[in-house]
Amino acid sequence: MKTRSIVQILAGAFVGMTLTACGPSKVTQCNTLSTEINKASGLGKKFEAVGKEMSPASGIKNIEDFHRVSKEASAKVKTLVGELDSFITNVKAADLKDEKLVGYRDRAVTTYSTASKSLTDVADILVKFTKVEANEAGQKQIKDSLKDLQKASTVLETVDKDEKAISSEFNAYCGADKK
Repeated sequence: MKTRSIVQILAGAFVGMTLTACGPSKVTQCNTLSTEINKASGLGKKFEAVGKEMSPASGIKNIEDFHRVSKEASAKVKTLVGELDSFITNVKAADLKDEKLVGYRDRAVTTYSTASKSLTDVADILVKFTKVEANEAGQKQIKDSLKDLQKASTVLETVDKDEKAISSEFNAYCGADKK
């Protein structure tokens, strides 16, 4: 009888070690993905700051100011897009085995990639603003570009909603949701 108990204990320990050796736990994988995604927490605020710099209240008094602010904002957006793209690469590289977490990771990568594309479009529009002239043709170019900026803004609003949905699902799955 004791031999049978010892065999059962050893078998249980072996199974436990085998399962542990199969890969990281769900908690470890949740933490891995969470850590990577949290690295971008400051990027949103940086993008908002650039947006405020482009607001009419930012001291633009003439076409030269408009050109200067557009050029500076374009450069800043491009730099931030570079940071966003680096972040996306790191999230993509998160080593996950759990299928649900892989799904959340891939959805997040798609969402952030959409944001990157849209923000690149914004930077390109700002470059166009650096060459606009203070005449009717320039006003038309600005008006047309504002439509493109509105489209980009709509895409970014969708990205924000998608990001919140993914975050909510992820937190519920990983047990991080607030009750």
